[in-house]
Amino acid sequence: MDAISEWRFEVLTVSEVTSSIKQLIGGRFRNVCVEGEVSNAKLYPSGHLYFTLKDDAAMMKAVAFNYQARFAEGALIRDGDLIVCEGRVDVYEKRGEYQLIVNNIIAQGNQGALYAKFLALKEKLFREGLFDEGRKRPLPLLPVAVGIVTSPAGAAIRDMLKVIYGKFPNIAVLVYPVKVQGDEAAPEIVEGIEYFNAIGGVDVIIAGRGGGSLEDLAPFNDESVARAIYASKVPIVSAVGHEIDFTIADFVADVRAPTPTAAADMVVQDKRELLNLIEGMKDALLQRIGERIERSRFLLYQGMAELKERKDFFISSRMYLDELSGSLIHGFPKYFRDKQVAVESLSQRLRDLNPENILRRGYSITMKSDTGSIVYGPDEVTAGEGLTVRLHKGELGVTVAEK
Repeated sequence: MDAISEWRFEVLTVSEVTSSIKQLIGGRFRNVCVEGEVSNAKLYPSGHLYFTLKDDAAMMKAVAFNYQARFAEGALIRDGDLIVCEGRVDVYEKRGEYQLIVNNIIAQGNQGALYAKFLALKEKLFREGLFDEGRKRPLPLLPVAVGIVTSPAGAAIRDMLKVIYGKFPNIAVLVYPVKVQGDEAAPEIVEGIEYFNAIGGVDVIIAGRGGGSLEDLAPFNDESVARAIYASKVPIVSAVGHEIDFTIADFVADVRAPTPTAAADMVVQDKRELLNLIEGMKDALLQRIGERIERSRFLLYQGMAELKERKDFFISSRMYLDELSGSLIHGFPKYFRDKQVAVESLSQRLRDLNPENILRRGYSITMKSDTGSIVYGPDEVTAGEGLTVRLHKGELGVTVAEK
């Protein structure tokens, strides 16, 4: 205390300094209009809207109390909007922060530069086909190893590891540490994705971070990151903790998760559930095998019974065949002899009826010379008509002298 008492300066408490700054700023910036791009806008259940106004060089916090009640429904400002706010600058003494207390938003609707850049890149990559659903791959059912590209210090990696090891304790997880905010973040994220593709062994990659403002998420809206995701041979899950809005990485990735925790839940199955499923499948398989064995045993016994019946049938049939064979052996000779006698009798009769044999006995056949028709009586011819008489040996040509 003695050393302090020798100072020539007045010693002030933190509260006194903060109060003085509050009076100074409040008096100087009692009524101002501030233009800036909206970032990290959040409407609380109380109806108050908290957000950040920023430009290329600086940013400041802002709050619109009772925003929901004071402004038209559907007029909620969003990240990326370029607005002009009318209000006063005040100091929040408990945190030692200054902020703009917004009374009115007098210009709204134009896009901020960062958001406009986001939309332009989105349109470009869409036209190139980087967002095509047809090229996106399903996640592996049971990955052997999971690669994670994220900050090793953030809450996101702790949440993901907790979920992954909670569901599958002995799964391999490889973490490629990167920055997830700032100018160096995008190149490091690209390196992480390319690293896991180069070493192989991982079946799925999670790339992400926790939530944040549009500028915080800028690395995941970077073109180089988008093209690295597109070129990846390993399926990638985009896990940027911004549930409402999408990043460029979300559009290109094979699967988009609303949060890192959700991504971890997507890529890993619950080991206990899988074991229960396998056990259930084993029980079902054993039951089916038992049923098939019983069915086969029943069919075997049934077949043996049928076989015995068929054996008896075959024995009976064989005896019947033996009887038929005996009948045939004894009956065929007599049958053939009877048929032979009948054939010889028919042959003799045919010989007797043969015209040649009749002519041999002195008979002849008289035919008309011009037509060759047989003459059966004198009334069929006329005097002077030529006839042919066929004899046993040769023919005679004659003329009718008189009738």
